[in-house]
Amino acid sequence: MIYLATTEEQAIAAINAAEAMALSNIQLLREMKSLLPSFARPLVEPAIRTNEESVRLVARAERGAVRKTSAATRRSRKNLSKALREANARLRKKNGQLKKGKTQADVMRLAQRLKKKM
Repeated sequence: MIYLATTEEQAIAAINAAEAMALSNIQLLREMKSLLPSFARPLVEPAIRTNEESVRLVARAERGAVRKTSAATRRSRKNLSKALREANARLRKKNGQLKKGKTQADVMRLAQRLKKKM
């Protein structure tokens, strides 16, 4: 069985990747601080810390904003998947081509009708 990540998992993974990249950029700034003149170095660390905290805060807020798919939506998607299988079986030949005069739009219309009956 192939496991596909849900939309929520993909969104959270993208947020985590963006946070990691921002934090690595901040770390790079810390390492480059030694290249600055000595009078400017004490001013840089508070700015870097503030930036680091804001990156973490934004990432936490974004992760919290990701909504889980509702049970009704999951059920509806599952039913549409079953209906599409049935509609394709009815409107296609054994070799996989659509029957004469039928289009993909006909397949979707039939699937929606079948889903409504489920």
